[in-house]
Amino acid sequence: MVSLQTYTPVMLPHLVKAFWYMEVGHDSAFYEEEIVPDGHNEIIIYLNDTSARKGHPEDEWAIQPDAFIAGQTLKGHKVKMFAGARLYGIRFYPHTSYPFLKTPLYHMADGVFSLSEVLNTEGLWSCITDVPKQTFENLERWLCEKISFKTLNDQGYKYVSHLTGHILKNNGMLNMDSIKHTWDISDKYYGDLFKKYVGITPKHLCNIVKINHFISNKIHHPDLNLTECTYESGYYDQSHLIKSFHQFTGTSPRKYFEDEHQVSNMFSEL
Repeated sequence: MVSLQTYTPVMLPHLVKAFWYMEVGHDSAFYEEEIVPDGHNEIIIYLNDTSARKGHPEDEWAIQPDAFIAGQTLKGHKVKMFAGARLYGIRFYPHTSYPFLKTPLYHMADGVFSLSEVLNTEGLWSCITDVPKQTFENLERWLCEKISFKTLNDQGYKYVSHLTGHILKNNGMLNMDSIKHTWDISDKYYGDLFKKYVGITPKHLCNIVKINHFISNKIHHPDLNLTECTYESGYYDQSHLIKSFHQFTGTSPRKYFEDEHQVSNMFSEL
């Protein structure tokens, strides 16, 4: 059993989507799950035990650092968290980790990086207390010291922020051409900006957001069958959904909902 507490930032609501605290119960030796890409970058901090992660089924399990950031990925991966594990997370919007990291996000694609490799972590561990709310507030103040205001005022960053906001608001169902043409810039320039600030292309982000909207839609409306959820989530037909779903999860929608996905289901709402 996995439990989750969340906190909405007060000082950084436009840059940090949520802070969260998770505990893994002792009902089994470990909790293992296939994690679906969701387009959001996160800093993750393990307090008492690290987890293991692997990508494809044939990969070996790799122990994750006690504090790390995972880059954008277009493929699901498995995570194994051990009984009693306690961890904090800082969940950014798809484009808002850059003003803190100041590192092009495409450099971190499909990778897991120790946080100290990409960010000065001085003072991080002193933020951690036995009270989640106090820890959330401490982490927010810690992040406030690391913002690059130059990035926030950069015109390219504003382009990406504008388009990303529309993608999220419309659950990935968006005519990107109409949005891009309001700025009168080329597809290549937009693509380069997205790779820098998000780590993936606008099209990939749309597809990831749409898949997660489909999953959330099905969870909230269990009475709807897969066909009904397919159309309500903006797919042309089931074959279109199945192809996209398999690309990001490695399985079919029907098989996905037969298995337990506590963590992915929680974060599809966050």
